Amino acid sequence: MGSTHCAYMRFCPQSWLILFSFHGIATHYIHSSSLPDLENRLAELRFKDYASLQERLQIINATVEEFVTGLPHDVPFKFIGKSREVVDQCFSHSNVQNILDSLRSLDTEWSRGTLKKIAERSPTSLKVTLRQMQLGKDWSINQAFEREHNIAGHFMAHHDFVEGVTARLIRKPATKPIWQPATLEEVSDEDVDSFFRNPVGERKLQLLNTGPQSSYLKYPHAWCGLPTEAEVEAKVKEGGKSRSQILQAFLTARNGKMGVREKVDEIISRKTTRQDDILSWKA
Repeated sequence: MGSTHCAYMRFCPQSWLILFSFHGIATHYIHSSSLPDLENRLAELRFKDYASLQERLQIINATVEEFVTGLPHDVPFKFIGKSREVVDQCFSHSNVQNILDSLRSLDTEWSRGTLKKIAERSPTSLKVTLRQMQLGKDWSINQAFEREHNIAGHFMAHHDFVEGVTARLIRKPATKPIWQPATLEEVSDEDVDSFFRNPVGERKLQLLNTGPQSSYLKYPHAWCGLPTEAEVEAKVKEGGKSRSQILQAFLTARNGKMGVREKVDEIISRKTTRQDDILSWKA
């Protein structure tokens, strides 16, 4: 577990590691110069035979924390504060066309660049991906593996996958892919629905562990990362708490973990209002 995590961090740019930590994908920020020592320390760990999984994870988490050196001052957080508000504003719509309309209405360098990138993508993939994100939030981890495997299989057999690979990687020089269908309007609901159906006679992905203990809807080890927006919302909605009280509650719960203060403070600034020093969650 440790060596895999370290190998991943070794090839990940500094700014992306901070972004991943801030948004809950990664759990710790560690400078690359500390990775060899961390790998050696993780390899030395020994657990008592009767130690529970939770106890073992707590020891690993505490060990990794020993090597956290602090966030670099010269690498800014991305997609927080006003930037995050703009992302929420544009991408909270239920269909792709409304997302594009919202981006066009901004008319900023970021929105124009984002529109340009989206325009390069397969219209079918855009609609399927948005549907997957909308449905996927309610899937258990086992359902996510099974259904995303099914969706990937559908894409492998779809014209746009072959066309995209051929246009970008095989044709010399690379060419612009010719998508089929070519526009969002031409991609029907039935086209999108087909990616979420298991074809008759096709086997589902066979998982090694299928029991209730091996699947979950909410990641059970989120405690070792930074607090989520949902956690902050729940704490604010308890009522009667000031900004400093909420910050201190999360710092205490996470043992002063690096990045907790920055993330909780950003969520509070973006999602709460204050009256007489008491915070309320925005509707």
